[in-house]
Amino acid sequence: MRFTLLVVFTLALASSTRGADEAKGEKAAYTVYDAYFEKNNSGFKGDATYIALTAKDGFDKVFAARPPLMGGKKTVLLAADAFGKQFVAVVVKRGPAITTYTVEAVTLDKDGTVYVQYKATAGPAGTATFASPLVVSVAKDKAKKVVFIENGKTVGTSDVK
Repeated sequence: MRFTLLVVFTLALASSTRGADEAKGEKAAYTVYDAYFEKNNSGFKGDATYIALTAKDGFDKVFAARPPLMGGKKTVLLAADAFGKQFVAVVVKRGPAITTYTVEAVTLDKDGTVYVQYKATAGPAGTATFASPLVVSVAKDKAKKVVFIENGKTVGTSDVK
């Protein structure tokens, strides 16, 4: 009887445990831009934003380039014509800590879904409020939708229009 209960409990636990989400499809070329900050008047609110931006004017309403830090490396910005063939997948995390990102994979599935899989790590919390963006450019020729996978879990989607 104990053995039967143990087997039933183990099967129930195994079926309810969900594996980590992962990017599907073929690897896609991408570039990460870390030289931008979210403008105070971007219009986005909440703890996080997940969006695909397909036009320069829309991008410029939300982001501005940060100046290079003294003695730091020169910032790399999106090319003026970047939105002709690319779109930008954006994550912005807001809160009392700076969030750093590590992109693990960017893929394009056969159905036109772009997966952006990354690790997000929050630094020590303070008294200020921070907006930490992840800006990734990807070719838009076959893209229809973006799925954001953060730390192994799908956290947002956005249509590529």
